[in-house]
Amino acid sequence: MIKFKVFLNYTGYWIVFAFCFAVMFVLFLAAAAGIPLGVMLFIFGVASLLFNENLIITELAPTFMLFGGLSLIFIAAALGLIGVKLGFWISRRYLRIKRRCDRLRDW
Repeated sequence: MIKFKVFLNYTGYWIVFAFCFAVMFVLFLAAAAGIPLGVMLFIFGVASLLFNENLIITELAPTFMLFGGLSLIFIAAALGLIGVKLGFWISRRYLRIKRRCDRLRDW
């Protein structure tokens, strides 16, 4: 019976880990794509304001590109930090499950 409880604990953990891994993958992918895109948008906004040119290709206002790029950088960085915090949470959860299963085996 104890081996079955240990098996259920580890199986439940691995299901939660798979879900957390998928969420972390999406968060890190958004951060990896969002930060360079935000920097590029910010640079285009600054260049449009400095040279007093509206970009015909994007048809965005320079201030929108400037502040939109900054907000995209900060939002993407926040998503990356959320992914890191989720990784810390799942690793602490693993240690808690491992200690519990070790106590069950010793009992």
